[in-house]
Order: sequence, then C-alpha cells, then structure tokens
Amino acid sequence: MKTTITPTPTPSTLPPRAGASSTRYWPGLLIAVIGMVAGVAIGINSYQDSQQQIDTFARMSIPGEVTVQIDQPDQQVIYYEGVDSVGFEDLAIAVSDPTGVPVTIKPFDGELIYETTNLTQGHAMATFDTDRAGTYEIQVSGVNSGQLTVGESFSRLALPGVLAGLVIAGLSVIAGLVLSLRTFMKRSRA
Repeated sequence: MKTTITPTPTPSTLPPRAGASSTRYWPGLLIAVIGMVAGVAIGINSYQDSQQQIDTFARMSIPGEVTVQIDQPDQQVIYYEGVDSVGFEDLAIAVSDPTGVPVTIKPFDGELIYETTNLTQGHAMATFDTDRAGTYEIQVSGVNSGQLTVGESFSRLALPGVLAGLVIAGLSVIAGLVLSLRTFMKRSRA
C-alpha cells in the first residue's frame, strides 16, 4: 500500500484572502487626506491671520496725516482704500523720518491688493524705506475721499504660511501616492 503525503500549505503559499489586499492601500490614502486637510488648514489660517494684521495698520482719511511707530527698519507699503480709479499720481504723499528729514517715496511696482475682514479692498500705491527706528510722519492730500493705510507688504504677511500649507498638502499627496503605488507593485509581483 502506498501512502501519499500532501504538504501542508505555508503562509507564503496560501492564496490571498479576499478583501485583505485592499486594506493595504489605507495608509497611503490616510497620509494623503490628513496632509491635504492639514495643509489647507495651515494656508487658510495664515491668510486669515494676515488679514487681521491688516486691521492693525495705521490709517488716515484723505486729506490727513498720521504718525507710524517703526521698531525695525524695513520697507513700508502705503495702500489706498477707496475708489478704484485713484492712482499714485492722484495722491500727494509726504513722509518724514524721526529727525524730520523727507523720505523718498516710490510708486509701487506691480499690483498688490488685499481685502480686510470687513471686505474693504486696499491697493498698494507706494513704498518707502525706513532707515531707523522711530516715529515717521505721513501726510496725504490730492483727493478728498478714501483712506490710506501704512504697513508691511501684505504678500510678506500672507505668502509664507500659504506656501507652507500648499507644500504640506502637495507632499502629503505625493507620499500617499508613492505608498499606494509601492503597495500595488508588491501585490502585482505576488
């Protein structure tokens, strides 16, 4: 009498369980979704923070004057909030440094528009450099409507956080796709 021995299947020779392989894609999907949500949240939060900082800019009605305290020498931007048809050439702006010396004002190169939390739009009109800390006096005339605000560049306030959010979201999607592709490649070889 002949006895036949059938080998017991080992885990590596067992056929894959139905549905078990699809769960291997969850880590990649989870990384992509969490990263996207975090990146978008960081970008939106940064943008909203920059809008709230705009509310702290020095403001003056036109015609008028305002003093601005500068703690760190830097470039300041003068924005106009009002009628869209007003340009730099329509405004007579004068800036004096803490010693009373006139400061050179340059028209803003390009287009920079912000919107405050109460939906008022500001258009960048001019820039001036502050060489020293102290109180700067700004006077404006030329039109009888709108107001001027003075502060940092809105793009410098908003852009770093928005870009960081986009980078986090993008890298998370790429990482999730790579992980899912790697899982797919392992499954196809098996």
